[in-house]
Amino acid sequence: MSVTGTDVQPDPADEQSPTDGVGRPSLLEWQARLQASAGFRAISLRNRVERMGYIFQGNVREYKSLVASLQDPAVSLPIMDLHNPDSHDDLLSEAERLLHNVLTAMSTRVDQQRRFMDKYFQEDSVLMTEYGERVASAFTASSEAAFLKGLRNYITHTQLPVAQSKQEFGQESFAVTFILPGKPLLTWDGWNSSVRAWIADQGEAIAIVDVVDVYARITGEFDKWLVGRIGLKYKAEIDAFLREQEKYTREVDRIFGT
Repeated sequence: MSVTGTDVQPDPADEQSPTDGVGRPSLLEWQARLQASAGFRAISLRNRVERMGYIFQGNVREYKSLVASLQDPAVSLPIMDLHNPDSHDDLLSEAERLLHNVLTAMSTRVDQQRRFMDKYFQEDSVLMTEYGERVASAFTASSEAAFLKGLRNYITHTQLPVAQSKQEFGQESFAVTFILPGKPLLTWDGWNSSVRAWIADQGEAIAIVDVVDVYARITGEFDKWLVGRIGLKYKAEIDAFLREQEKYTREVDRIFGT
């Protein structure tokens, strides 16, 4: 049973009658003590990291779900029909909306996580050093991350990039994806030299779905590491909390017969 969600106040008794437990804390007092513990706080910190990542990853899933739906020719071919241009325009508008959500959630996650680390771990020089090194190796060294960061600034200061659909046909295969033409992007003077060179190296268009997918995987691995690292820092406190929570749960089950 969770440490939250009960409003009753009988005395826990460990296989004794309630009158034998005189002087022991009520369930609500026990619950409050658990929630005030260092272990509970540590678990809450881990959960915060997971929730920040969930918002971003959820937007990525929506974007990729649209792409996945188009792999069914029965869905995509009517949309791509040249006699039905409005449907294709609507598709591109939806793709741009979802990409905008991905980029906004990406920026929000970065800002929130940076403030989170400064607020709760600034005094832990070892962890902050590890965190900075991980950010550098995972994101600073990633061309996809640098491009998406720049693309977020591009849509803020210029406009949404005009997406195009791309269809590939084979004897036994059919695929649809979205791309961003490179030439219009390169007219913006906000790219740094390395990202500008990367865009040019992609040829006529950026395979934006693949870029988002690469970044999402990097982010997922990074957040998984951070959750685990916070857990390692507070392992003793979390273990103590879980032991006490188990005692609390057994007592609740004993009293209420669950």
